[in-house]
Amino acid sequence: MKRVSSWGRLSALPHEVIELVDRSRVSAELARGRPGIAYGLGRSYGDACLNPDGVLWRTAGLDRFIRFDETSGWLVCEAGVVLRDIQRLAIPRGWGLPVLPGTQFVTVGGAIANDVHGKNHHVAGSFGHHLRRFELLRSDGSRTVCSPDANAELFRATVGGLGLTGLITWAEIQLRPVTSAWFDVETIRMESLPLFRAE
Repeated sequence: MKRVSSWGRLSALPHEVIELVDRSRVSAELARGRPGIAYGLGRSYGDACLNPDGVLWRTAGLDRFIRFDETSGWLVCEAGVVLRDIQRLAIPRGWGLPVLPGTQFVTVGGAIANDVHGKNHHVAGSFGHHLRRFELLRSDGSRTVCSPDANAELFRATVGGLGLTGLITWAEIQLRPVTSAWFDVETIRMESLPLFRAE
């Protein structure tokens, strides 16, 4: 047993941590029948990513890029890939994630399970709006590819489902075109709150 905490560091309770590093062997691990929950980098608010005295399947080792089409911005990667690393790969090639949460240290699986959003939520929606499909590994060892059109009910239950429908092994994400890693920002100083409201 290993003590594990989450982003808020409210506790550090014992867990049986199983490191997942090979996508082809994950199915056999889950088929062993022990209930557990996926744990990427532990950046979930509260303790949503914890399973005290139980099993955590640590997915950070599933961190490989599978395919990237530089002409369409279509990316396929394992669930443990960190959003920071997607940006490092994609931005120099003219692409970027359409949705970024407040930290870059989130795995793709965690971004899906929490359906994260960014400061552009009112325009771009949440992370799930940019998913083409993903593979979901169930506790019985079965694998299901889910998309908005195929196994759509399971797709909708998994996006924002906090990992309760199974373990995501890989995902296809549609990136958006970008011209730079920088923002063009205009700052307008307001002398008072009433003046701000008048604007």
